[in-house]
Amino acid sequence: MSIMDTPTEINSVSWNEGKKSWEYNMVQVEEYFGFNECQQCRKPMSHNIKTNGEFKLVYVKCGCSRR
Repeated sequence: MSIMDTPTEINSVSWNEGKKSWEYNMVQVEEYFGFNECQQCRKPMSHNIKTNGEFKLVYVKCGCSRR
């Protein structure tokens, strides 16, 4: 991944058990450390980032969710 491909923000997704629905949240990226790909569709499934001074693993909807 080149410097131009490094995201500045990621639309993360998480499951809200109380509402029984997916929730989306834009997360600002301070540092980007790569991603983990889905074994089925080979698209990014999670990203390793630093945001608000903390290292985090944020999940996104992969290509399988668009089928």
